[in-house]
Amino acid sequence: MKKAIALCTSAVLCLSLLASCGNSNANQSDAPSAPPAQSENVQSSSAPEASAPDLAAFGQDVLKNHNMADYLERLDPKDEELGAIMLENYYPGLKDMDLEQLEAYMAMVSFSGGEFVLAQAKSAEDAAKVKEMFQARIDSKTTEGVGNYPEEVEMWQRSANLVEQGNYIMLICHDDAEAIVGEFNALFA
Repeated sequence: MKKAIALCTSAVLCLSLLASCGNSNANQSDAPSAPPAQSENVQSSSAPEASAPDLAAFGQDVLKNHNMADYLERLDPKDEELGAIMLENYYPGLKDMDLEQLEAYMAMVSFSGGEFVLAQAKSAEDAAKVKEMFQARIDSKTTEGVGNYPEEVEMWQRSANLVEQGNYIMLICHDDAEAIVGEFNALFA
C-alpha cells in the first residue's frame, strides 16, 4: 500500500512539473518579447576597443609573412600539459598575469633560436612587469652558458628586439626582426 501511494505521489509530481513547463512555454510565446537581461558579469569596459590591435591576427600575419610558421608553435597558457609549462619556464609569472591579450610563439627545438611573444597589459604597471620578464628572457638567451648553443646566443644577440607601445609589448627574435618591429609599430600609427 505504501508503495502504491508513493508511486501515485511521484506520478502527480511529474505531471505537475510537465504541466508547469507547458504553461511556462505557452506564456512565453504569448507575451511580447523583452530584451534579454544583461548578465552581471558582462562589462562593456572590459571589451577591447574597436581600434585596439588584435595581437592574435597580427601574430598569424607575422608567422605567414616571415616564414616562421614552420618552426614556431603557438603556446596556449591554458594548456597545462605544454603551453603553461613552457611559458612558466621561459617567462616566470607571465601566464598568471591578468592580461588583455597574450600571444606566444616558440620553437620546439631550441637551436632554431626564433621566438615571438606579444602581450597587452591592462595597466602601465603590468606592462612594466611584462617588459621586465621579456628583458630577462633576452638576457638569459644572449649569454653563453648551460642550454644555450653558441649559434643561438649569436642569433639572440643579433636579432632580439623588445618593443613597447603603451601597454603593448613585443619580444621578437628572428632574422626579420627589424621588419617585424616596423610592422608592430605601424599598428599604432
